[in-house]
Amino acid sequence: MIARLPLFVLSVACLLCAGSALADDDDDEARALRAAGDLRPLSELIEHVESTCQGRFVETELEEDDGVWVYEIKLLGPAGDVAELEYDARDFDLLEAEGKRLDRLGCVPAGTPD
Repeated sequence: MIARLPLFVLSVACLLCAGSALADDDDDEARALRAAGDLRPLSELIEHVESTCQGRFVETELEEDDGVWVYEIKLLGPAGDVAELEYDARDFDLLEAEGKRLDRLGCVPAGTPD
């Protein structure tokens, strides 16, 4: 058992280093996307959502969907409802919204029937 401990510690160290390297790659990709105009900063999206919706951020992800970069946001409404919102990362157009009582949050995509 003791002989395996150094191997375990080495394995964990390698995993931590690999995770750090992946995070650096993500940062580099985000910088390149911003420079190309395909991505606006998350801080600007937070300001935008706080000015148009009622609720609190729970989680945010950046993903590519059919060649378009989107921010996926989980928002916790004042009544405890969770809304999942998808914004175009270039111009913050609300592409999709799922959840209950979205009209109360003010987070309804344009063109959505009442």
